[in-house]
Amino acid sequence: MNTEEKYTDNFRKLLQETKHYLNLQKEYALMDTADKLTVILSTVAISAICFVLCAMILFFLTFALAYWIGNLTGNLSLGFISISALLAIILLIAFKKRNAWVVQPLARMMVRLFVTKEETNNEQS
Repeated sequence: MNTEEKYTDNFRKLLQETKHYLNLQKEYALMDTADKLTVILSTVAISAICFVLCAMILFFLTFALAYWIGNLTGNLSLGFISISALLAIILLIAFKKRNAWVVQPLARMMVRLFVTKEETNNEQS
């Protein structure tokens, strides 16, 4: 073999190894994405189930509380109006605190999920 053939052969091997490496990186990226999507979807599913169950519990508890207040005051309408006012106040408080209670925790979860420790260490250096 002459020198030119050696270089050509080495270049061909390097090209094959580069293609193999890129395919492995693509597969890794797909697996990593699938893993992160699984975490996100399972979190959404569990959150939705908890939300529905808590909403049902809250519905029945507020209904019972409205009847109880109605019986105490002797006016059933007053019981339901007082519970509606209480829920409106709670809704206003939740709306005012939505950033601290919803947006920031979701942002932190997404950052923890998508930014690895290596990336944060590289940015800090």
